[in-house]
Amino acid sequence: MKDSMSNTDLRLILPELREAAEGTFIKNVYQYGEIFVLKVYQPGGGTSQLLIQPGRRVHLTEYARKAPRVPPKFCTVLRKYLRDKRLLSIKQHDFDRILILEIGDENEKYKLVAELFGTGNLLLLDPQNSIFVAMRYRKMRDRDIVPKAEYEFPPPRGRDILTIQPEELTDLLSDSKANIVRTLASRLNLDALGCEEICALANVAPTLMVEMIDETTMKDLQEGVLTFANRLRQGVSEPVIVMGEPEEDEAEYVTFLPFQFKMYEDLPKVDFASFSRAVDEYFGISESELEDDTALEAHNREKKRLEKIIEKQEESIQNLESKAQTLRESGELVYANFTVVQEILSTISKARNDDVPWEEIIKRIDVGKEKGIEAAQIVKRIVPSKGEIIVALGDREVTLDIRLSAQDNASGAYEQAKKMEAKVEGARKQIEKTKKKLENLEASVPEVETKRVAIKKRKKRWYEKFRWFISSEGFLVIAGRDAKSNEALAKRQMAPNDVFLHAALHGAPYTVIKVPDEAPSESTIEEAGQFAVTFSSAWQDGLSSGEAYWVNPEQVSFTPPSGEYLPSGAVMIYGEKNYVRRLPIELSVGVILEEEHAIPVAGPPRAIENLTEFNVRVSPGGEKKGQLVKDLTSTLARLVPEDKASLVMQIPQEDMMRVLPPGDGSVEK
Repeated sequence: MKDSMSNTDLRLILPELREAAEGTFIKNVYQYGEIFVLKVYQPGGGTSQLLIQPGRRVHLTEYARKAPRVPPKFCTVLRKYLRDKRLLSIKQHDFDRILILEIGDENEKYKLVAELFGTGNLLLLDPQNSIFVAMRYRKMRDRDIVPKAEYEFPPPRGRDILTIQPEELTDLLSDSKANIVRTLASRLNLDALGCEEICALANVAPTLMVEMIDETTMKDLQEGVLTFANRLRQGVSEPVIVMGEPEEDEAEYVTFLPFQFKMYEDLPKVDFASFSRAVDEYFGISESELEDDTALEAHNREKKRLEKIIEKQEESIQNLESKAQTLRESGELVYANFTVVQEILSTISKARNDDVPWEEIIKRIDVGKEKGIEAAQIVKRIVPSKGEIIVALGDREVTLDIRLSAQDNASGAYEQAKKMEAKVEGARKQIEKTKKKLENLEASVPEVETKRVAIKKRKKRWYEKFRWFISSEGFLVIAGRDAKSNEALAKRQMAPNDVFLHAALHGAPYTVIKVPDEAPSESTIEEAGQFAVTFSSAWQDGLSSGEAYWVNPEQVSFTPPSGEYLPSGAVMIYGEKNYVRRLPIELSVGVILEEEHAIPVAGPPRAIENLTEFNVRVSPGGEKKGQLVKDLTSTLARLVPEDKASLVMQIPQEDMMRVLPPGDGSVEK
């Protein structure tokens, strides 16, 4: 299990910390053992909690902790010099696991330095950068942490992956006697997990010794380094917690990630709206830290966590069963194509025994393909670093070990399938254990002194299963989400008095204006047309405008002309179409505030701005969906009255995602 944040984690979480805390005032400082929480507030913008655990993590936290009656001495000093001071900036030192918080004003600045490497440390530096107070004092080979000494950063370790050029990788790895991951971790300023991901992206075995790397493998590694560096530059995208194999004992959380890692693509994951939320959930909170009046909330949170674990464990069983079936089918395909598989394996094995370089072998195979040799035709790719060859058998790609015969490859596939099937049995037992935990939890609901009213689950309106908004004239406009809901909308929800619209683009939803009596004006028709265009492929294609048409319900038919075929869910439009042209592709997202809930809604800016005063504009591109949801939620929470901000923050991530078009986007500032 991952037990601390890496330097890349720190870099990627920095924008979230800056957005929530830079420019705020420090209301108070709390210490819980080695965990420190800075409660910061923005006048007119609410409060946030910045958690620092030296040696492990820095992130925003949503847990309400119980304030100690008597703060430790170190905490008392921090309070004296930091309370009510402005948090001017939050920076990462170079690309290291060091965070610097600059606090004060232009005339007098203190620095709070959080060191996340080793056992960690937290230091307060005076305006002259001298050590005023530290959590730990020590003398080391390269620097001293003692009172009144000038603070020195530790010496840099390794090359920065964001500045290294791919072609420099050869020199970086030269003379190493270790494997790839160990060498990368020692010579790049990168944690082992990041180095393993580079190998996964390059499709290179992480345990391959550096001295065994050939030209092809080096090119693959260069591509892996470039890909990983680019993902770091792009920032947080779909942050997750990865769960372990369900058959393992206590198979719960394995690691937290700022974006999806290829090396974990087969493991179940839990999605979060922000990286801070993922890290906060991963480390959790001890019962002794909890506020007394949040015991029931913590109990319910743990219940949801266990329910999510069971859901992911069941997904893992499905994945294991699918893998086992694929492996068995691969073994059968090898037997079905035994002669040609054995021929290609024997040819490559002989060439390697004769010391023929991989580059030459690949060239020979390409020549064989041109000549129409069957054994060469089936070869899709060779992975020298893993000693593997990928071949096309039937309609499937099968990975073979070059060192083994066709018989041994088929047998190996069957053996792996058996292991997967054995894991399924273990996984089922682990699910039972988790269910038992859930039963025990439900039997021990904590008692609280004050009566708490549980947050009621909001009962959604019928139209919320579709895309929807209320036009500026008060008409309900609904649209399909996919082919199935398109069909349901047109067949069951469209009344004779309604108006049917469709964008003159691919990938557009069926859109209906619900008309109870008087027909809508041109204003509503334009808004509905704009809605249809915005939620079409135009958003992902980055178009600025499009056109749509509208017809009456009787012009819409699911019956094709005689002798023609109509795909499932498709409609025929008969008669004249009324076109609405030059519709801008624009979107506003707002929240409708009720007593106990905040309801997200999206649509044309004119309509949304008429429906609610709390809204923001969203444009195509910019951020991945997960980051966009986080930006939207935090921005809207700052717009609503302070006493309603918590309702916005409680909007489920999936609800906010459902109001957005497919594709990336960004909040317009």
